[in-house]
Amino acid sequence: MIVFVHQPEYIPWLGFFDKLARCDTFVIYDDAQFQHGGFHNRNRIRTSQRWEWLTVPIMHGHPQTIKSVKISGDQWKSKHLNIISQNYEKTPYFKEIFPIIREAIDFEHELLIGLNLHLIKVIAKILDIKVNMVRSSEFSYLGKEKNEKLVSMCKHMGADTYLSGSGGRAYVNEDMFIEAKINIQWHNYNHPTYRQRFDDFQPNMSIIDLLFNTGPKAKEIILKGGILNTSETADILALPKALIVEPN
Repeated sequence: MIVFVHQPEYIPWLGFFDKLARCDTFVIYDDAQFQHGGFHNRNRIRTSQRWEWLTVPIMHGHPQTIKSVKISGDQWKSKHLNIISQNYEKTPYFKEIFPIIREAIDFEHELLIGLNLHLIKVIAKILDIKVNMVRSSEFSYLGKEKNEKLVSMCKHMGADTYLSGSGGRAYVNEDMFIEAKINIQWHNYNHPTYRQRFDDFQPNMSIIDLLFNTGPKAKEIILKGGILNTSETADILALPKALIVEPN
């Protein structure tokens, strides 16, 4: 079983959905610390001026976990929907996709986590990505340090493989995964190009940019960018015990 652990973001980019399509279980890391200035409550869409942020206003608390962040007011909804409409209404698949996005944004979500998961789930359905989704706050896992938590989550899910973004190389302790008999698959993403409404292609937009422009071809385009590299963990676990040399 392949497990992917990630903090839920607002209408994420293509690389997130590529990883989602390559795992069996997505652990929604919702009891992690909320990151101000990150992508938890905002993302970018394509405009005639290259791109623009869409930001969901929140009620600030210090510190606060992702699962407890409350949305501030509802005036942002009409603003987001109007900006999306203005910039995408002339795209080929706007009429098919927009009502689904509008329904998720218009829904009465008190918490940011509810909004983000609603959007992730409906977009996964559009892309025909079938994956088990579990919130980390809903099961018990151990550890104080990041690697201890990740290994514990994987063990709880019965995972034999942990899918990590390339940024994980900065903090993932492969020795801990080797000891737990869990392989690591490193995920890199080479962003594909596709026809956008405006000239001068802009990568790293929210997934809705791809959906509005390419419709049923979206999943195929997403999967063109994903690159998986198995870590040395898998090679070590495959060796007979007698051939494994412990470091001095």
